[in-house]
Amino acid sequence: MFRSQSPFQLAIAVLVGGYIMVSQQHSYAESYINQRTCPADFPSLSKALAKGLPDYLNRVYQRLRIKREVMAISDPELEPLPLAPDQDRDRLPNQVFLSVLERETGKVKTSQRAYWLLIVPTSKGWRLAMAFMRDGQAPVVDVSDAAIATATSTWLRDYCDPRYQF
Repeated sequence: MFRSQSPFQLAIAVLVGGYIMVSQQHSYAESYINQRTCPADFPSLSKALAKGLPDYLNRVYQRLRIKREVMAISDPELEPLPLAPDQDRDRLPNQVFLSVLERETGKVKTSQRAYWLLIVPTSKGWRLAMAFMRDGQAPVVDVSDAAIATATSTWLRDYCDPRYQF
C-alpha cells in the first residue's frame, strides 16, 4: 500500500494520522471533564463522593508521602447523629458516614477506618465543615485537617464549585 508513496508523503500521512489521534483524545478529555457535575440532592452527592473518594485520597496520600492506599470505600450511610436537640434539622450540616478499607503500601494486612463527614451547602457549592475518624476501638479523632479532609474538599471543589466548572 505504501510502496508507491514517497518518504515525504509517508511522513505527512503519519503526522496527520497522529494529529487526528491526539485531537480525538483531547476531545475525549474535554468531554470527560465537562461531564463532572455536582449532584443536586445530598444522597446522590454522597454516593458520587464515595465513588470518587478512593482516587482522590490515594493521590493525597502520594502527595503527602503517606505509605497507605485505599482499597475500598463503603456505601455512604446518611442517618444523622443528633448534634443539637433544640436546633432546626434543616440548619444542621449534612452528615455522611463512610468506612474506608486501607493497607500500608506494599503490605497485605488491611485496616478499616470509619469517617464521619459534616458537609454544608454554600453559595459556591458544597463544602466540608468538619471530619472525624475512628480507628478500631480508639476514641473519635478530629481529622478536619487530615488527608481525608483534603481529598473530600478537593472532590467537592472539582465537582460542585461553579468556579471550577467548564
